[in-house]
Amino acid sequence: MKFLEFAEEKGYTGKDLAKFSIALDFSKIYLADKKRLSGDSLFEHNVRVAGILADSKVSPEVVVASLLYGILDFCNEDELKDFGDEVLGLVKGIEKIKKLKSKNSKLEAEALRKILLTTIKDVRVIFIKLASKLDNLRSIEVLSDKDKKKITKEVLEVYAPLANSLGLERIKVPLENIALKILDPRKYKKIIHFLHSSKEQREKDVSDAIEMIKRSIDGKVKIVTIKGRSKHLYSIFKKFVDRKIPLNKQYDLSGVRIIVPEIKDCYTLLGLLHESFQPLDGRLKDYIANPKPNFYRSLHTGVKLPTGKIIEIQIRTPEMDEFAEEGFAAHWRYKGIKSDQLFEKKIGWLKSILEMQKDEHKDFLEVAKVDVFGDKIYCYTPKGDVKELPKGASLLDFAFLIHEEVGNKTVGGRVNGKFVPLRHKLNLGDVVEVITNKNQRARRDWIKIVRSARVKQKIRKSLRKHESLPAFHYRNFKPMVEEEQGILVESKEFPKAVCMLAKCCHALPGENIVGITTKRRIISVHLEECRHALKEEARWVPVSWKESFNQRIGFNIRAEERSGLLADLLNTIATAGFEVKSAKAKLIDLENAQCSFVIIPKDLENLKELVTRVRKVRGVQGIYFE
Repeated sequence: MKFLEFAEEKGYTGKDLAKFSIALDFSKIYLADKKRLSGDSLFEHNVRVAGILADSKVSPEVVVASLLYGILDFCNEDELKDFGDEVLGLVKGIEKIKKLKSKNSKLEAEALRKILLTTIKDVRVIFIKLASKLDNLRSIEVLSDKDKKKITKEVLEVYAPLANSLGLERIKVPLENIALKILDPRKYKKIIHFLHSSKEQREKDVSDAIEMIKRSIDGKVKIVTIKGRSKHLYSIFKKFVDRKIPLNKQYDLSGVRIIVPEIKDCYTLLGLLHESFQPLDGRLKDYIANPKPNFYRSLHTGVKLPTGKIIEIQIRTPEMDEFAEEGFAAHWRYKGIKSDQLFEKKIGWLKSILEMQKDEHKDFLEVAKVDVFGDKIYCYTPKGDVKELPKGASLLDFAFLIHEEVGNKTVGGRVNGKFVPLRHKLNLGDVVEVITNKNQRARRDWIKIVRSARVKQKIRKSLRKHESLPAFHYRNFKPMVEEEQGILVESKEFPKAVCMLAKCCHALPGENIVGITTKRRIISVHLEECRHALKEEARWVPVSWKESFNQRIGFNIRAEERSGLLADLLNTIATAGFEVKSAKAKLIDLENAQCSFVIIPKDLENLKELVTRVRKVRGVQGIYFE
């Protein structure tokens, strides 16, 4: 298909197509006879690059600039003025990168990172660079084995992570897959062979799953699209190599993607699925309530079908699906302040690196390698705010991420309710509370504790600031107990005691409560009017609801059994602003069901609002916290 026809199919207007046509003619004049190592012309290369970008639906200006890529080597800037200042700026931006790289053909990946991050004034230049890199990679066979290995290593270290950070899935996936084929052909063939040999069975499993899902939904939610999806080769390879999971044990090689009209339909559908099939522990990921740093949004879950097969399911709206495929390449189709603010937030990581390089910081490369291009994990504050950290980060990394002064004063913390030291390594999904002391200050050995290069620089800055002061180390932080004292309730009179909610009266957040001392260091928490509590009034001790939390909170709801119960409850919880970490339902008897949830609450008021909303759901008989 010709480029203009392809662009029209992708939704570009007649006015856009006219600009593309002029750019094609102009580019052909200067570049059609300029040959590349692969034997084709620079013009043909540019047309393919423009096609890659049009497929990701970038703005028309970016497409035009990609057609003119490299043309300034053969004409002057004045000849491009008719294309407008915006296009000229993009062409000059990509030319600057090309020229810097061409000065030294032996530039390593680290140096290339520096070039990319210090020369990009307009992030859209990267879109063109990434598309160009992808087209080059597709014709890399003409190069020597040494050059192929060097370039593909560079792709995996720099270009693919950049594409991922900008949400350019359609460019990232082929970049990784082609690079894998070149770098490790043996494992690539092994994965291809396995996927080919298991294709028929996997397709049947997905087809059967789709039919079962459709029957379980039974028209209760409108489905825009439901289809099978395949995991791409490089992600299978990473799981195979990094996590040592054999190919035949990777149950998420294929899955199902379901597109529904609105956000509320996502949660309704999730509820219906968890009612119909057995949900897998730890597989529910709510990227709608807490989007990934590249603004990817979707619900992910894993369920076991009646056949015993395990299937991964993604649930999203059409807008979420489009963004997952195209990322910020499509940003300029959505004009307006809200969109622009979103984009500015998205490229904040890039701007912070640029600012650091502007100061000629000697550790720039270290920062780029760890904080920009390295693998990431996501942890939560006690209020449920998500924080992105480099893989292998410690509690101290987290503290400095909150604020530099918080980091400098940190003496320890609680992770998922347990006391931990500064050097404790964080894992994906941890809930982290930082504990500070006003007398604490940064110590030199902290540099060895933290993973983030940016945090190391903050520690060095603090050390320089205090280098003239006498050494002071706050060494007295020794947790008196190993676990967080209670979940929802505390006793200021007996701070070491564990406060447990009594099952006889199921006190709810905000209600009047009393504590009864029972076994050593355990306080049973009851409603003031509880008949069991009234019998033991002589043993009452004062207790109070906590105002904030640093753990995931579990609670159960008893309700009349009906179709759509779990879906209604999930919608209610999501509307109250909670991220759901787990959702299950089971029959108590023929007429009643129990639904269990795990959430990360923001504060006490947030929990009280949740209780109020849940009580209004049809058929709810009671709610109690664990």
